[in-house]
Amino acid sequence: MKLIRIIILIVVCSGFSQAQVDSVYYGSQEPIKKAKEKNDAWKEKLLWGGNLQAWIGNPTFILLTPTIGFTPFEKFDIGIGGIYNYTSYRSSYGSYSQSIFGGHSYVRYTIGESYFVQVQYDKLLQPDLFSLEPNKKIWIDYIFVGGGFCQAISDKLALSTSIMYNVNHNFLSIYPSRLIIQFGITGRF
Repeated sequence: MKLIRIIILIVVCSGFSQAQVDSVYYGSQEPIKKAKEKNDAWKEKLLWGGNLQAWIGNPTFILLTPTIGFTPFEKFDIGIGGIYNYTSYRSSYGSYSQSIFGGHSYVRYTIGESYFVQVQYDKLLQPDLFSLEPNKKIWIDYIFVGGGFCQAISDKLALSTSIMYNVNHNFLSIYPSRLIIQFGITGRF
């Protein structure tokens, strides 16, 4: 009888106790929390870079255009950036220099692995050379179309060269000719 009391006591106590649950055989008491996944795919679509144009001598012309872009579709890039331009000229009548600021945007489509076509819009705040006021500045729009070649130098970095045609060239243009050759760098994050 003593053995039966011990067995009953063990069965009753085990019903009230909180024993370890083996989730392999019986399932878990609580839902398993999944680690929150980082969604970094958008970073792979971001671009950074810019162009450099320079004529050194008389006249001197330097143009810097840092850019950030995005690839919404494969082989199709859009971007925006800033522009800084410095120009100086010396003659027997004196010397002249100016700094110009503005912004730009572009749309680029890559053909194959290395070639691209591009449309670019620049808006620059520059001196009004025809004004009677010596320091007057006005906004001028520039539209470029062209294409180029891009050469990868690593998995996330490429050098590019492009020839762009200034569609709306006018007398106030800061660019010396309608054809512009640009050298740039493009990287991915």
